[in-house]
Amino acid sequence: MLVVGSFQKMQPSEIFIHDSTILKVIENIEDCSINFIIDFPSDWENNVFEKKILRFENYLNYFVKEIPFSPPIQILDFIDFGDTAYKIGEIEIVRRKIELNTNAGKRGLEYENLTLIDFDDMFLK
Repeated sequence: MLVVGSFQKMQPSEIFIHDSTILKVIENIEDCSINFIIDFPSDWENNVFEKKILRFENYLNYFVKEIPFSPPIQILDFIDFGDTAYKIGEIEIVRRKIELNTNAGKRGLEYENLTLIDFDDMFLK
């Protein structure tokens, strides 16, 4: 794992995401990232949650398949399908494919890098 300041590039299996609440999802077209603002369980035993950003860089094919749901949407787990490779014209693309199971359905995407960021540091990168 590469750690630079409070930015941590990670694999899905390194993040205990269960019961994180999705507060907002922000697409940044300029740097091709999608940012999930979440309440992240930083101390599970004492029920302590911190606001974090789950950033997916160089993402493709983001989808949401969820029913209308009135309480906040919580992430239950990741399903990691591993790397997927394909060609678009002459360009070869390799991305990691995941699904986020939520209490309302699922979300999925393909991405190049996954980073967990302290909320206060969101605009530093």
